[in-house]
Amino acid sequence: MKLQVYAIAMTVTLTLMTAINVRAAYPQHITVKTDGGATVTVAALSENVIKVINMPAGTERTAGGKASVLKEDDPGKCLNPNGNGMRADICGIQVSVQKDGKVTIDGGRGKKVVDNGLRQYADDRQKLTLDIDATGSFYGAGERGHKLDLRGDTLVMYNRQNYGYTGTDPRIKQMNITMPLYLATDGYAIVFDDFGAAEMILGNPIEYITETKEPVSWYYVNGAQSLADVTTALTSLTGRQDLPPLWALGYITSKYGYKTQAEAEDMVDSLRAKGYPVDGIVLDLYWYGKEQDMGRLEWDRTQWPDPVDMMQYLGAKGVNVVTITQPYVLRNGRAIDNYNTLAPKGLFVADSTGRAPQEVKIWVGEGGMWDVSNPETRQWLTKRYRRLTDMGAGGWWGDLGEPEVHPETAMHANGLTARQYHNQYGNDWSSIVYDLYKTEYPDRRLLSMMRGGTTGLQRYSVFPWSTDVSRSWGGLEPQVRIMINSGLSGLGYMGHDVGGFAVDPQIPTDPELYVRWLQLGLFSPMLRTHAQDMAEPIHYPEYESIILPLVRERYRWLPYNYTLAYENATKGWPLVRPLNFHSTNPKDNYDEISDEFLWGSDVLVAPVMTKGATSRNITFPKGNDWIDLSSPLTEYKGGTTVADYAAPLDKLPLFVRKGAFLTTADYPMKSTRNYDASRLTINYYPAENTTSTGMLFEDDMKSPTSVTANAGRIITMKGDTTGKSLDVTFNAEGSYSGAHNQKTISLTIHGQKKEPRSVTINGRNARYTYDKKAQTVTVSFLWKVFQPVSVSLNR
Repeated sequence: MKLQVYAIAMTVTLTLMTAINVRAAYPQHITVKTDGGATVTVAALSENVIKVINMPAGTERTAGGKASVLKEDDPGKCLNPNGNGMRADICGIQVSVQKDGKVTIDGGRGKKVVDNGLRQYADDRQKLTLDIDATGSFYGAGERGHKLDLRGDTLVMYNRQNYGYTGTDPRIKQMNITMPLYLATDGYAIVFDDFGAAEMILGNPIEYITETKEPVSWYYVNGAQSLADVTTALTSLTGRQDLPPLWALGYITSKYGYKTQAEAEDMVDSLRAKGYPVDGIVLDLYWYGKEQDMGRLEWDRTQWPDPVDMMQYLGAKGVNVVTITQPYVLRNGRAIDNYNTLAPKGLFVADSTGRAPQEVKIWVGEGGMWDVSNPETRQWLTKRYRRLTDMGAGGWWGDLGEPEVHPETAMHANGLTARQYHNQYGNDWSSIVYDLYKTEYPDRRLLSMMRGGTTGLQRYSVFPWSTDVSRSWGGLEPQVRIMINSGLSGLGYMGHDVGGFAVDPQIPTDPELYVRWLQLGLFSPMLRTHAQDMAEPIHYPEYESIILPLVRERYRWLPYNYTLAYENATKGWPLVRPLNFHSTNPKDNYDEISDEFLWGSDVLVAPVMTKGATSRNITFPKGNDWIDLSSPLTEYKGGTTVADYAAPLDKLPLFVRKGAFLTTADYPMKSTRNYDASRLTINYYPAENTTSTGMLFEDDMKSPTSVTANAGRIITMKGDTTGKSLDVTFNAEGSYSGAHNQKTISLTIHGQKKEPRSVTINGRNARYTYDKKAQTVTVSFLWKVFQPVSVSLNR
């Protein structure tokens, strides 16, 4: 393909915050206008985010993409023009615009990006090129499973389903959620403000080629020298997810699918009878009848005679019901009434004529497809989702939302073709449920399972999953990579079908695989078992002694995991993090290790992902020493690799960062309703001659506005080993409705080779227990949280 080059004219008139129309949109900006009428604007949207707009002559600025949540009238806090107005300093970022429209943004070593000002057009596509000096790794781009470092890859931006995939399947280079963005370990990110069908070539230069008709803007996102800082800055642009409902962090059972009310109730009762805590059950296609009834969106009263009673029955047990919905309305089943009523009203995607409904064929029939860009469609779906939610539905599952079948001849009500709108479909569909909750259920948090979308999908309270993965060791293998790249892209709750979905009839089940997959699921954002068959843990009674404690362990970690959710809501940090997430050295590279990850800042998870393996190699990230949680007297140096670490089937290798505080809930629960914020077990793993801190967040775990309304409490734990005594202090700030002002604390301090001479609490002698073999000191006390408390070990 030969591209014609559009070059910005060399003679310019330079303005700095003078053009009235530009000033209104961008109070902090540099604008260059050419004799040919082209305009290049570099605008500071915040201290960390810079937007570059290149408008060829004869074009007008439109709404463009939907990547940003930053208001364009929010000025940068420190834009300082200098020289002749062609340069500026934006909070330490050097910006310049040359007379030919070339834009240079320099955030420091390895963070320089140059837009040459050229826009190339051919075959209804436009090309944008950026020169870079980054030398580190590139991550992100949405849901990518083929590898961690994406540098050098050509990435297709067009959502696609890959049924029954494995880690070696080349299809998983392009998955269900594609985002035109990347994060560099050098400390910055680039976001193309686009959702059309496109390619992003991550070489040097970076090339972005899109089918979008209007000019595409891009954002430079500046971090410090860590992925943590970049992710914080990136999600300030693309949006952050609200705090989840607490039950989303419990165990959820699901399969394809529960066909009757009796079957669903019996499964929950059976799990509970075996001692499994349960917080949710997901109903696949059969809640409305058969697969061919897709789009009916009504309970089938033969299979589900009293769904309201069922949801009340399960709700009384603390179990939430999640119901499926899809983009399609089929004519070959009982959804034909909806089809015949709504097709004449234009609620479905139109064909190329723009008048008749686009014919859509999927694996179970044919019919129409909801046009979620049409306000009338959105209104109809809102009313139907509301009625079903009022009946008791606790959450929504949006399946097939890539969309899985999206004929390229289709036209949408917003004037976009299928290829132009395809990636954005999932975002706009998700926003229907999200807006419904904001409007009709303002006091309720949302769980919405979606598997299609693009940049910013997370701002609709979405819990995505890696779709129809093969039930095989090959299917398990890429799941860590998928969670990491998705999480860095903003999708902090990316999960997977625990146990593997797509079952090989020749090998319908593999109990060893199920155990290992469940071990990974224990430290995944959502613990949801799902498969075509044998999905639930009760089908593996021979391994109940391993499986049952694993599911219960999920609940034990609720205080820690909920604090990770708070970090996601306030910083955009994913729950699953790469080993170099907190490193400030771009050269810390673990790209070849995709079977380990950080769970938050303090826990290293190293699941076994190979059939028959009873040991594995483990690499410990630099910057910290690590303690074996299964053998706390065993320590490992950061930056080292241990070969053949023993990991029999009943063992998930877990390690805690030295200096960390781990807060757990050490009591049995049937569901998250049994969580008691007034009882905390805290394990402290001190590092000698250091001061370290830990943090715990709590609120009412119900309100969607806890963060924005500042209705929560931060508990800070500080450990100091620099003196003769070992001191641990607790301090609480903030409150909320229903907060416990007294807490029962059980504090265990590890690594104490000798019994202390005494233990004091706020200077008074306290009872304690010393375990010589475990080298631990345990002290329990009642803490009045409005008063700081100090525990001292006099050694």
